[in-house]
Amino acid sequence: MGTLRNNSSATNITIATEEPDRFNQEAEIRRLIATIAFWLIVTVGILGNSLVIVVVKTIRSMRTTTNYLLVNVAVADITTLLFTAILFLILTTNIPIRSRVLAAFLCKFILTNTVSIVTLLVTALTLTMLAIERYHALVKPMSLSGRLSMDYISYVIAGIWLLAITLVTPIFATFDWDSEMRYCSHGKAEHTMMIYVDCLIIFLTLIPFAVISFCYLRIVYGMYFNNTVFGRNSERCDTQEETNEKRRLVTLLILLTVVFFIAFIPYGILLILKVSKVNHTYGHLQIGSQYLTLLNCSINPFIYAFQSSSYRRAFKLIIKKMLCRDVSYELSELLEMRTRTSVRSV
Repeated sequence: MGTLRNNSSATNITIATEEPDRFNQEAEIRRLIATIAFWLIVTVGILGNSLVIVVVKTIRSMRTTTNYLLVNVAVADITTLLFTAILFLILTTNIPIRSRVLAAFLCKFILTNTVSIVTLLVTALTLTMLAIERYHALVKPMSLSGRLSMDYISYVIAGIWLLAITLVTPIFATFDWDSEMRYCSHGKAEHTMMIYVDCLIIFLTLIPFAVISFCYLRIVYGMYFNNTVFGRNSERCDTQEETNEKRRLVTLLILLTVVFFIAFIPYGILLILKVSKVNHTYGHLQIGSQYLTLLNCSINPFIYAFQSSSYRRAFKLIIKKMLCRDVSYELSELLEMRTRTSVRSV
């Protein structure tokens, strides 16, 4: 009997040690898969958005106000991906931060996602500007008010970044490193920041969504119901090719906007929960929202390639050029493409 008890004890011990090992192995596999997925999304996103910038910079016919705004979205996406990658490295390497100055810098710029909030604001404001520009170009083509010109596009883009940075400055200013508690804190301004972040999320979602919805609903109504856009009642006569290009652009911009808001809403909820310090309720939300945000930053070039024949051709041309293939004929053909409308290049 004694031997049997000893065997039973040994078996119990074996099971008790194997179970945590199996759990740890599964956790390691999940962590490895998540890490590979993270770096794959970041790498593809940075390369894809960089390709968008190179295309618009290299090919003259792609230099339109619409494409410059899309470049602004690409710059914001690259910035988000880079700063998220830095945050990922800090959190996974567990390198001790002994410098008070470095800790304060990381707290203000990296650990609290202030830069990502800026870039999200930039994207939301740029998508709003794109909707307004398309509304005036298609619904009111004869009116010069509200139309963007190449002379002013740089000022518009600079204004978007300045407004976004200004809106996030209060968060940046109040966050600081608490040496005693060893974490980033708002200090005494915590309650004020809770209210401010809530208002900022509303500004980032409701106002742009309302403006964008109005603009695109008016465009869709004019396209399919009263024929004031592309139809017999339109103020301007376009060729069928130009009309098809404009339709594709409207579809492209609506798709970009829908994808952005789907990706942002969970992140906005997460920000509110974090600032409100609602603990132990957003573990899965945090992971899901971060990956959605990263996917949104990485997927836009694929949307351009899928929806726009001009971007498809331009991407192929630049990639061939990077691979040292002779593209002189294709390049001259693309450079001579006439942008007969403000959307011809998209």
